[in-house]
Amino acid sequence: MRSIPEKTLEHWASIYLSSRFPNGAMWWPTSGEDVLAALPRLAASGPGKTLALELKTTEATRTDHALWIDTRQLDRYLNPPSGPPLPVYYVFPVPHWTGPLTSWSGTAPAAPATMTAAPPEWWRRRVGWPWFGDWLYVMSAQSLSEALPTTWTASSKAKAKLFTLNASRAVGMKPDWTTLFTRTPTAAPMDWTSFWKVVTRCGPHDGVRWRTIAGEGDQPDRVLVLSSNEEREWQFDQLPGRLRRELEPLAADEGGTERVVLHVPESALI
Repeated sequence: MRSIPEKTLEHWASIYLSSRFPNGAMWWPTSGEDVLAALPRLAASGPGKTLALELKTTEATRTDHALWIDTRQLDRYLNPPSGPPLPVYYVFPVPHWTGPLTSWSGTAPAAPATMTAAPPEWWRRRVGWPWFGDWLYVMSAQSLSEALPTTWTASSKAKAKLFTLNASRAVGMKPDWTTLFTRTPTAAPMDWTSFWKVVTRCGPHDGVRWRTIAGEGDQPDRVLVLSSNEEREWQFDQLPGRLRRELEPLAADEGGTERVVLHVPESALI
C-alpha cells in the first residue's frame, strides 16, 4: 500500500509551485499524454527554464517504506527517441511515519503518534516539521539512474528499487543516502525547497537544463540545452513537430500519471 497517495503529493506540489512561481506555467498531463511532447510546448511560452517533475511515492509494508522506479519510463527519459536530452527530475517522499496513511470512507487520516497535525494539514507550511516540503526530495533522472542497481537496465526488469527505509534507517530523520542507495550517484537528492533555490539560479548541474532564449522582436524561438556532455541550441520550429512525428503513443498506464511540466519565467530567475 502507498505510504501516501501520489495524488495528494501532486496537489500539494501544485499549491507550492503556483505560490512560488505565480507567473509561471504548469501543465499536468492527462493519462496517455506524453511529457516528452509537452516539454517543448511549455518551453515556447516565454524566456525562462522548463523542466518536468515525475512524482513517485513509497510503498509501505509494516515498518518499511520502499521506493520502486519504473525502469522503462526512466530509460525513455534518459534516451528519448529524438530531440535533445530531457530535463526530468524525480520527486519522492522520505516518510517520517510508520505504515501507510490510510482513511476509511467518510473519514480523513488521523495524526500519527506524537503529532498534533493530521496529514490533510501537512500542505500548510505553518504546521511545522510535518510540512510536506521538509520530507520531500528531488533527484535528476541522471543521478537517480546512477543510484539504482546496475541490473536496472536489463530488458527483463520492469521495476527497480531505489531504497528501503525502515526503523534501522531512522525513519523521521534526514536519510544517510550513502547507506540507502546501492550505488553512489553523482549528486545526492536535494530537499524540496533547496531544489527550487538551485533552479532559480544556474542549476541543477547534475541534470539537464532547458533555458528558453528570445530572438528577434524579443520572441522566444529556441532552447539552450545544458547537460554534462552537451551545450546546444535547439530551434522551436524543430522540436515540437519532430517529437509529434517520431514519438510512439504512450500507454495510458505507463509509469503512472503523476507528473507536471513547469515553465519558470525569466523574471523568477536570478
